[in-house]
Amino acid sequence: MASSDGATMETDEDAEGVESTVDYQIEELIDRRTEEIEERIDDLQADLEEVDNYARISLGERRVKGTEANLAEFSESLTDFADRTFTKTNALESQLEIQRLLLAEMLEALAAADIEVDVSDVEQHQEGQLVMSASPEERLHEAMEKHSTD
Repeated sequence: MASSDGATMETDEDAEGVESTVDYQIEELIDRRTEEIEERIDDLQADLEEVDNYARISLGERRVKGTEANLAEFSESLTDFADRTFTKTNALESQLEIQRLLLAEMLEALAAADIEVDVSDVEQHQEGQLVMSASPEERLHEAMEKHSTD
């Protein structure tokens, strides 16, 4: 359609075609930008998952290392305690051995000097401790001796 001044006028169909082309271009532009944003979001989510996994592994490793350190410290503490106890036990056993030897020498010296020592209380105490200090075989043997002498 031509206008009176010689310019061409657009028809309604041409206007709709231009609008649909513009709408199509806008939609294409929006789709491209949306795709870019979605790809960026996917990349960021993947990065976030990677950081999250690293943080979990790192936290787990720190917990394991902390537990190992605590266990090593506890083990050292037990070892030190066992060493101190062993040393003290050895010292006590040494002192008891010296006292046994001293008492045996004193009793022999008294016997050599014809001095009689009443050790009946010690013998009664030993008999009372027989159950605690004797092995099962020794207790059976002692019981059989007592029974056969009665």
